[in-house]
Amino acid sequence: MRIGIATPTLAAGDAVGNDALGMGAALRAAGYDVDYFAKYTALPGVRPLEDLPRVLRDPGDAFIYHHSIDCDAGVRAVRELPCRRKVVKYHNVTPPGYYAKYNADVVAGCETGLKQVAALAATGCAVWADSAFNARDFRAVAPGRAVEELPPFHQTDLLAAAEPDAHAVAGLDGWGTLVLCVGRLAPNKNLLLAVDAFADYRSRFDPDARLALVGRPFPGYYEEVTARVEARGLGGSVMVPGPVTTAQLKALYLLADALLVTSDHEGFCVPLVEAMSLRTPVVAVPNAAVPDTAGDAARYAGTAGELAEALNAVIADRGERERQVARGVARYGEKFTTAAIARRCVELFEAV
Repeated sequence: MRIGIATPTLAAGDAVGNDALGMGAALRAAGYDVDYFAKYTALPGVRPLEDLPRVLRDPGDAFIYHHSIDCDAGVRAVRELPCRRKVVKYHNVTPPGYYAKYNADVVAGCETGLKQVAALAATGCAVWADSAFNARDFRAVAPGRAVEELPPFHQTDLLAAAEPDAHAVAGLDGWGTLVLCVGRLAPNKNLLLAVDAFADYRSRFDPDARLALVGRPFPGYYEEVTARVEARGLGGSVMVPGPVTTAQLKALYLLADALLVTSDHEGFCVPLVEAMSLRTPVVAVPNAAVPDTAGDAARYAGTAGELAEALNAVIADRGERERQVARGVARYGEKFTTAAIARRCVELFEAV
C-alpha cells in the first residue's frame, strides 16, 4: 500500500506542515510507504499535487488530505482518486472576516476553503480533527458525521533537543519578568488585547516587565500592533523579533515567566503544547480550541484587566506557578507527546 499525504503548502516550522510531516514519519515507522504532495514547498522529494492521479492509481492505496484553506486540487483528489482509504485531516479554516481589512486574496482563500468543507463532507471520507472545537466545526457543516480527534504533530521534540540560543535573549535575562506571545502576528490572534493586558499588568504590578511578540508579521495588522505598543507608551518594553529559530524560541520559553494567549480563533494552538512541555505557565482567553488544548494547564481570563491579574497570580505566587506547571507537564505527557500522537494516528489509519 502507498499512502499519499497532501497539503496546499508543506514547510517545516508551519503548524500544518509539521503535522503532515510528523504524520508521514509515524506511518513510515509503522511500515507504510508514504509520499508527500503539495502545491507550494521548498522541501526536497515532495511531489506536485498534479501528480496525485498518476501515483495513487490503485484502490488499495490511501490518501490523506490536510485542509486549512482553499485547495481545489486537494478537494478534487479526495473526490476522484480510486483509493478506498481516504481521510481529511481538518485543521479548521480561519473565518475570512479577520482579514477583510488587510488582504483580499487571503479573504478569498478562506471563503473558498470554508465552502470546500461541505464538498469534502459529501465524499463520505473519514475525518480527523485537531481538536474537539474543530470536530464541532466540521459537524456543523455535516451533522451526524463521525469525526475522530487527532492532535497535530508538532516540534516539541526539536525544542527539547535544541541548545538554547543565548544570543536570542541577550539583555532580557537582566530585565526581570518576561511575558511571551508566540504565533503569527495575525488578526485572529488578537494581539491588541495582549498589548493592553501587558500594559495593565506593567502599570499595576511590575513596571519593569517586558513583552516579546514572536512570530511572522501579517502586513497591515503588524502595523496596528506596533502602533498600539507606542500608544500605550511601551516602546522600550516590547520586543517584536519576527520569526525565530528553534534554538532562539527555546531560549525565550525558558526565560519567560508566562505564555500569554489572547486569540479569538484557534483550531488547536501549538504554542500551548510547547509551553506545557517546557514548563512555562500559561494565561489564556478561553476562545475556540484553546480550552480543548490547554485544559486545566492554563489560567483563563477575558478582559485586559483580568488577564493582567491572571498574569500576576501566576508570576507572583510561586506555589501556584509550580502547581500549574505540573498540570501542564502531566497533560503534555498524557495527550501530546509525539509517541502518543503517533499511536493514535496509526490506530485511526488502520481503522479506516
